[in-house]
Amino acid sequence: MQSACITGSRVIGSFILSIVISINVLAQDNSPFSRYGLGDLVPSSNITNRGMGGLSAAYGDFQTINFVNPASYQNFGMQRAIFDVGLDINNRTLRNNTGGKYSSSNAIIPYLAAGFQIKPQKSKTTWGLVFGLKPLTKVSYNITSGSRFSLNDSIIRTFEGSGGTYQAFMGMGFGIKNFSVGFNTGYRFGSKDYSTKVELFNDTVPNRYTPAIKEIKNNFGGVFAELGLQYRFVLNKKTSLTLGGYGSMQTVMNATREEKYESYFPLASGGIARLDSVSETKNIKGKIEYPSYYGFGFLYDVQNKSKLMLGADVVMYNWASYRYYGAADALQNSWQVKAGAQYIPDITGDIKKGYWSSVMYRAGFNFAKEPYTINGNMNSFGVSIGAGLPIKKYSYAEINRSNIVNMALEFGQRGNNASLLRENYFRLSVGFSLSDIWFIKRKYD
Repeated sequence: MQSACITGSRVIGSFILSIVISINVLAQDNSPFSRYGLGDLVPSSNITNRGMGGLSAAYGDFQTINFVNPASYQNFGMQRAIFDVGLDINNRTLRNNTGGKYSSSNAIIPYLAAGFQIKPQKSKTTWGLVFGLKPLTKVSYNITSGSRFSLNDSIIRTFEGSGGTYQAFMGMGFGIKNFSVGFNTGYRFGSKDYSTKVELFNDTVPNRYTPAIKEIKNNFGGVFAELGLQYRFVLNKKTSLTLGGYGSMQTVMNATREEKYESYFPLASGGIARLDSVSETKNIKGKIEYPSYYGFGFLYDVQNKSKLMLGADVVMYNWASYRYYGAADALQNSWQVKAGAQYIPDITGDIKKGYWSSVMYRAGFNFAKEPYTINGNMNSFGVSIGAGLPIKKYSYAEINRSNIVNMALEFGQRGNNASLLRENYFRLSVGFSLSDIWFIKRKYD
């Protein structure tokens, strides 16, 4: 038998190793949408839920760390420790309304999480503990525009940005009979660095103008709290209906900004040689206000020899209240509707039915009003399919003793042919949900 300290060390060691690896996974990307607010939003749910369109409010099972709604933490299997890590491979194709096209790809680790069932042996209350790290937004863009401002002169502007927002969190979920409540708390932090290069050209006199660059660097952080609730109605011996809700109040983060204005000389290699500093200001203190959000949904469960889950969510985001040093951005309140299903052909563990009968098959879709106010309102939609692949065949009652590979394929679009900018995306996600015994009291030494 494994002791608590040995198993815990393995989980925590794997967690720390994955954090180190995640620093080197990020690759080149270019999303003009990430210029606004704190960047482009990273999908908030885990890969299990993303295969079902992203629904999360009422979802919970033995081996899924559903960190969107912390009330689900009480569902962890008895005496289990779970480590869950994901990998996203993203490809996006951008098109403008003049026929221009650009494609980029990147890979990120969308979350790292560890969960533990810590229910006291004689307690009537179920109790789960989770800690983890996940990105919330990502800033990565490089945009060039050109125009003529006089008969003989033209101007080229280059806008670049990098950074992102992250959330380090710890949460607990408690269940009493059919009701559960949970919370996440921790620290939101990140950076947003952006620059604007301006190059002026005269058609007849070369090197008449000296290019200039403006650089602004931001670092910020603040404490946050999230709350989740779930209630399960038992309709009969085979069916149940779970209602769930979650949300977070607006988070005020302390920020520090640096501003620098310089002239430069462009190099043939593509870099720049700085010539003269026009002005430089450091340690500008301020506040960044991360908006509140809330979601609610349902999950209908039918279980006999097979198991079917059907559900839907509605999520609201108050991005109109976002503030950067007291200033608003080109953002508006947004919403998203998610719906999906999961089906397991056989939950009895019958070996005669084969491995594929115990696989969890998933599908879903989502539709949203985006927070960006570029050329008016912008909508988006996506469809997804996914699967949960147990390492070996188990009955559903024992699946919390298994290791599972979760996969999801997502396709979607933001904007339409009338938009100034339209994005088509494809995302392949793979997650590893690894389970082990957390603590067994020894009867003999």
